[in-house]
Amino acid sequence: MDSTPAVEIILDYLQKQNRPYSATDISANLHNAVTKANAAKLLKELSDNGDLMVCVSGKSIGTMMMTELSSGLCMLQMLQMLQVDVAQFEVLVSQGFPWFRYDQDPDDFASPEEIAEMKASVERMKERTSTLKAELKSLQVTLQNLRSMPTADDLKSEVGTLRQEVTNLRSRLGPLRSGDVKPVSAEERQNVQKEVKKMQGLWIARKRWSKEFFEAVADGMSSDVNLKDLKETMGIEEPVEVEQRINTLMNTTRF
Repeated sequence: MDSTPAVEIILDYLQKQNRPYSATDISANLHNAVTKANAAKLLKELSDNGDLMVCVSGKSIGTMMMTELSSGLCMLQMLQMLQVDVAQFEVLVSQGFPWFRYDQDPDDFASPEEIAEMKASVERMKERTSTLKAELKSLQVTLQNLRSMPTADDLKSEVGTLRQEVTNLRSRLGPLRSGDVKPVSAEERQNVQKEVKKMQGLWIARKRWSKEFFEAVADGMSSDVNLKDLKETMGIEEPVEVEQRINTLMNTTRF
């Protein structure tokens, strides 16, 4: 990494955090965007140039803690406000671990009016956030409803299917409208239904008789005789087609 971007990263981080950090902490907190070795080198250069404040010994830390800062707080109070472990801070510094902090401008502080305006701005942002969250929830419900509806492609496909069905129905209605097909009267329909029902009854009876006959034949033969195999041997086929035609005719005459 080029040193210039690394310097900018370090200075920006320390200025925003406004608390002391070691080179190891800075590298770790920046997720190794700046390596530990490079951070140590750059921090020393920055402190030598006066861009950063540095503490290197136990004596220095004692002096810094008792020295009043421009804000009216001593170093000990500042560490407590920043929730820094003072004991660990003292131990590391006494062992020779340098700590660095950004040299903030003592005159760069907000006036009571500016603080009041910032608090009012925070409250406005909180209200705006609540409003946006409600709008987001409403939009998410709307989006979910839209996703559950058929898409344009689905509707086009359904329209095509319905149009084809209309075409088929019109082709069936054509002969009826032209007079080529004689309408069936109610009396004729009733007579056909009676005849179909009669034929169906005969079919069911004969089917039952056939079943009873072959069962009686099978009883007189060996126990391992299969009725289906027996019918095939005698050249008798199952009248499946006839049964299907009768069922179709019954369904047709119901209308």
